[in-house]
Amino acid sequence: MPKYFLILFFCFFAAFLCPNISLGADYGSFEKIFYLSPAKETTGIASIKKNAENIDILAPQVYGVTTSLKVVGGLSKKLQKVVLDYKLKVMPLVANGGFNQKIMRDLLSSKEAQEKFAQFLVKEAKDKKFIGWQFDFENINYQDKDLYSQLVEKTAKELHKNNLILSVAAVSRTVDYEDTDAFLNWSGAFDYKRIANAVDFISLMTYDDSNSVGPSSSIPFVNSVLNYVKDKIPANKLSLGIPVYYWGWTTSPYARIRSGGSFQRIMNIRASTRHSLGFDAALGVSWLTYSYATQKYLLWFEDKKSFQLKLDIMEKNNFRGFSVWVLGDEDPAIWNILNNKS
Repeated sequence: MPKYFLILFFCFFAAFLCPNISLGADYGSFEKIFYLSPAKETTGIASIKKNAENIDILAPQVYGVTTSLKVVGGLSKKLQKVVLDYKLKVMPLVANGGFNQKIMRDLLSSKEAQEKFAQFLVKEAKDKKFIGWQFDFENINYQDKDLYSQLVEKTAKELHKNNLILSVAAVSRTVDYEDTDAFLNWSGAFDYKRIANAVDFISLMTYDDSNSVGPSSSIPFVNSVLNYVKDKIPANKLSLGIPVYYWGWTTSPYARIRSGGSFQRIMNIRASTRHSLGFDAALGVSWLTYSYATQKYLLWFEDKKSFQLKLDIMEKNNFRGFSVWVLGDEDPAIWNILNNKS
């Protein structure tokens, strides 16, 4: 019997007798959303060209509301070409410029501005052939929660009437209320249940853990967030937000000095500096330590291992899919997972 027939026979035989043996997960039924930031456009586009078949929706962060409450922005010519070449579905993000809280307060206080805002989104999506939009409004005071939910509901109706989708990138939390900046100005403005009822789905940012002194998105933190929202966001409307960047800390004094960094940077440090490397099984995140001059650094970074753990959570809960921030920062090996390769 030829060698490759023996291999196939063994695989099928093992799967039949031992159903708990996995031959590789298939994530084809889950919606795969990847964000693109203008700051990462060069590396992000390079990643798109290599992996377009595993990107169901491209979500570029390229539109913003200004202080005059007008929406500005658009895809660069390079990005437009990539979208056409690879026939990508595009769902741009629209944010309050610089995550400015006053912009949000002004927008939420003006019905006229909201009407013009919705009209712009409909026309721009039709003109540019977008499938819809995602709100990435952040730094909203928690007292504006109802006003924000109303904006979501009204805009969703207008978009849906025009066969366009609306989703919301939502800052995560684990409690109903706490007297912290993270709640009062970031997570507290999101009425998950009300928003979920209005939109097509929510990209729930299970990052950044504001209380963490290690990684941005540990597995215990992800699970605590999901436990809090389990009765608020239906599984078929939850896209699991997954980070692919690292957080950097100095060890003396212990302080976070970087809140975003690429996997390529990790590889550069490993290639040029004496270091220690490991994986924290309890947190589900890899780490790297190295010294420069008289300072020691600790980096908690997302890689293939942590990505797989988060996909396992997504699959176990049968969520809609995942939303990854941000193209160009990722460990290239995550694409092997999505291609059902080791």
